[in-house]
Amino acid sequence: MPSPHRPCAFLLIAGWLVAGLLTACKKPDPPRPLPAQAFVWQRVWRPAVAEAVRGASTFEALHVLAAELSIKDGQARIVTVEPDWPSLQQPSRAIGAVLRLHGSIATRLSPQAAAQAIGDLAAATVRRFAAARVPLAELQLDYDCPQSRLADYTRLLRELKKVLPQIPLRITALPAWLSEASLPALLAESPDYVLQLHSLHLPEAGIPATLFDPAEARRAVTQATRLGLPFRIALPTYSCLVEFDDDGRVCEVHGEDVPSGLALSGRRHLVLDSDAFALAEWLNDLRQQPPPTLSAVIWYRLPVATDRLNWPSETLTRLVAGTPLQRHWQATLERREDGAFEVLLHQEGDAPDELPREIALEWQMRGPAAADGLRGYQVLEKHASHLVLQLQQPGRHGRVRPGTKLTAGWVRFEHPPGDLAVKIRR
Repeated sequence: MPSPHRPCAFLLIAGWLVAGLLTACKKPDPPRPLPAQAFVWQRVWRPAVAEAVRGASTFEALHVLAAELSIKDGQARIVTVEPDWPSLQQPSRAIGAVLRLHGSIATRLSPQAAAQAIGDLAAATVRRFAAARVPLAELQLDYDCPQSRLADYTRLLRELKKVLPQIPLRITALPAWLSEASLPALLAESPDYVLQLHSLHLPEAGIPATLFDPAEARRAVTQATRLGLPFRIALPTYSCLVEFDDDGRVCEVHGEDVPSGLALSGRRHLVLDSDAFALAEWLNDLRQQPPPTLSAVIWYRLPVATDRLNWPSETLTRLVAGTPLQRHWQATLERREDGAFEVLLHQEGDAPDELPREIALEWQMRGPAAADGLRGYQVLEKHASHLVLQLQQPGRHGRVRPGTKLTAGWVRFEHPPGDLAVKIRR
């Protein structure tokens, strides 16, 4: 005799199957967009900076370098940045002021003296922005405090909040801090914090390096997520040129422009770059499963048309929108009036890109009478039917901006072949 419960069981199983099919067919949720913000880090506001700020509609907030505080000979030294105030007076966008505090403060001032100096500077900064009719959404302290002094930093923040109760005080944090037991108490004093994921290590002479390490950044975000506290991340758009002395020690860092004539000098240097292609891939992965406590990405720094050590604004716009970036180098040959052929490289990609490591020329007739490389390229192989130009010391050459055409070398034949071809080897 059939059981009276079988029809119900059948309907229940059928419901499960239908629900499973609907779940399988359901489209995955689109990646959660991460609000974009940007640092305006220029110390001198030339017209191009103001123009970039006025046109920065992609960003919901801009964080403006307002002043720097360092200690020399026991005295506080303050460098004040004077923005173009009218360009900041846009009610649709939040404005934050950033105070850059040098690490010398922790080692050369007592906690009481440091609190007094920073408190005075912070109050003066708030007054300056108010007088210019630029409301401040926050005051941010960019302070690479020694890890051993984080407890002192916590006490400093508490004192500053008493002096400036009317404005949110936020801090930047380094990944190295995330394992410190004293960090949660410090972060509790800030509504959220900015986790810096760029320029974390000083480079070594002769060893290629980058400003952003995807694996290291991923570990830092994982650690920050475990803390359960709200945070933003700072990602780099810029490059910097690092000079070394004869002993291989860092002696100078150029972050806004390349010094005139440096590329022709014998000084040892490296270019540290932000790889937009690697960053786009890393950020796309992050968007798929963003940490619930991550609120925004702050890009360091806002591109300016005259800045040679930064991305073009179009590149950053693509990254913010999640638009895929394409690489595209093209090599061509151009015959000169003296009969020699120039080897030309055309950068036609969507972002600044590193120079190709090798360029090959091929033909079938008699070999060249002469050939040479330019812009860091040298003739690596030279045979009867081909030659190879190889880039020497890649770390000395920055990424090349889209739309750039440059000469990588030349070749001359006694009898120019009709089948001469050139191609890029990555």
